[in-house]
Amino acid sequence: MVTATLKRKLSEISRCGSMKKRMVKKMDVGQAIMQGDVYLIRVADDWPRGDQIGEKSVQIALGSSNGARHMATGPVQAFKGKQLPNGFTAPQGVDSAELLGPVVVASRPWTLTHPEHPHHALPAGTYQVTYQVDLMTMRRVQD
Repeated sequence: MVTATLKRKLSEISRCGSMKKRMVKKMDVGQAIMQGDVYLIRVADDWPRGDQIGEKSVQIALGSSNGARHMATGPVQAFKGKQLPNGFTAPQGVDSAELLGPVVVASRPWTLTHPEHPHHALPAGTYQVTYQVDLMTMRRVQD
């Protein structure tokens, strides 16, 4: 039997698109989190980066569909990525540019949001975004 409380919670989950916010209090360089087909790897604060592409609320995945709405929100700046994190290599036959996303620099705690995945509350720091690869197409996965 489904209780009124359970019905209300299920309704809230379906409306917000995520089960809960995942709280990460500390991330050391080299640690990573995943949100769907997007990965954020904590890198050194002097990590190479290109031109700034946005701040405060920045979509970090390519595309215009609802599934591409991975958003870095809060005290963040996003820059064009220049290199994959140390220890990461593209599979044979896959251009490393397919995996490379922006660099997110947060001066204080910030949130990675998405309408269909749990949000992540993350500590200040520098993060290199990478993307999942589809080995059938040898391209990055795009929602």
